[in-house]
This record gives sequence, structure tokens and C-alpha cells, in this order.
Amino acid sequence: MGILIYLVPAFALWALIATGLAFVRGRQLRAESGELASTQDSLGRYQAALSQLKARAAATTLELESLQRSYAVLKQSLEQHEQNASEQQAAAAGQVIPMVLVQRLDIASEIGTLFAHVARVARSLRRYSAYSRGHNAPEPTTARYDLHWLADCLHSFDQIGHALVRGNVAALITACQDLLSMYEHYLKDGSGYNSRDTFQRLSNDVPLSEATDAIRSIIVKATLAQDVRDAVQDDEVAANVG
Repeated sequence: MGILIYLVPAFALWALIATGLAFVRGRQLRAESGELASTQDSLGRYQAALSQLKARAAATTLELESLQRSYAVLKQSLEQHEQNASEQQAAAAGQVIPMVLVQRLDIASEIGTLFAHVARVARSLRRYSAYSRGHNAPEPTTARYDLHWLADCLHSFDQIGHALVRGNVAALITACQDLLSMYEHYLKDGSGYNSRDTFQRLSNDVPLSEATDAIRSIIVKATLAQDVRDAVQDDEVAANVG
């Protein structure tokens, strides 16, 4: 019994100490658990941020690759364009551009058509020469009329030539109007001098329609050019007066 008196307090003290130690250890464990949870939460946030950075880096890489491809395509296109431009310039340098300019008025196409008309008339005139008839062949009954009208349709071309040489638009318009009036009269002539008969019979060899279209085109272009020039001059006069 004497021993129990000492053992009971000893066990009670041990239990008290053990309980205190357990309480302290529990608090430590709870604190460590909170720190671990906080660390894990921070680690999760860092991992999420790292994933976002990796995704942005991947997107930036793809965008950079796309820009590099676009740059390569644009560079190739520019080089091809420069090469084509160089080839065109080289080709243009070796070509002569046909132009007939009268005060910046381009009538090269129309003048070319009139030259072709003159050549057709010349070929038709050649048929009536003694050489073409074999020297001794009889002359066609219409020869004197045909020769007259074929020559007549060319005799006023010198007026167009003079206007072109002088660069005179007004004179060019007048010459073309006179020639056009004459050509239109050929197919309406009923006076008995047979101009209509001549050009109807020779319509396949000497079609007047192409020549008249070219003459009309020259008149239209020249008239517009003259109107523009007159308008500019009027504006300059008005500006000087003002």
C-alpha cells in the first residue's frame, strides 16, 4: 500500500505530462499541416502560371513561324515583281513604240489605217497601167473614171500632212472634215461622173469605210484636245484677271 501511494501520483504526473506533450505536438502538427497546405497552394499557383507562360510561349512561337513564312512569301513575291519589272524594262528598251503626237494627241492607230488605205488605192491604180494590161490589152471602159476617182481620193491627203508637220490641231480638224465630206459624197454622187459606181465596184479592194472611220476618230480626238486646251487657256486668263 505504501508503494501505491507513490505510484498513483507518479502515474498521474506522467499522464499529465504526456497529455501536455500530446497537446503541444498536436499544435505543431496542425501548424505544419497549415504550412504544407499553404506551400501546396502556392506551388499550384506557380504551376498554373508556368503553364500559362508555356502556352503563351507556344503561341508566340507559332506566330513567329507564321510571320517568318509570310515574310518569305512577300520577299519571294517582291523579288519576282522586281525581276518581271526588269524584264519588261529590258523588253521595252528594245522596242519602238509607234506614236504620232500632235500637241499630246495620239493618233498613231488612225494614221496607220490611212497609210493602209493609201496602199490599197495604189494597188488598185496599178491595174490600169500598160504594164499590168500586158501592153496591148484593151483598156477597160471604166478606166478613165476609175483612175480619176482613185487619184482624187488621195489628192487632199497633203493637207493632213501639212497639219501634222506644223502640229496645228485646228488645221488637222479642217483637213479631216474636208476629206470626210469628200469621201461621203463619193457614195452619194448621182451626177453621172460615176464616183459612186467606181467605189461600189471596188469596195472589196478599196473600202472607204475604214478610212472614214479613222478620219472621224481623228476629228473627235482633235476636237476634244482643242476643247481641253481652250478651257485651260480660259482658266489661265481668268486666274490672271482675278
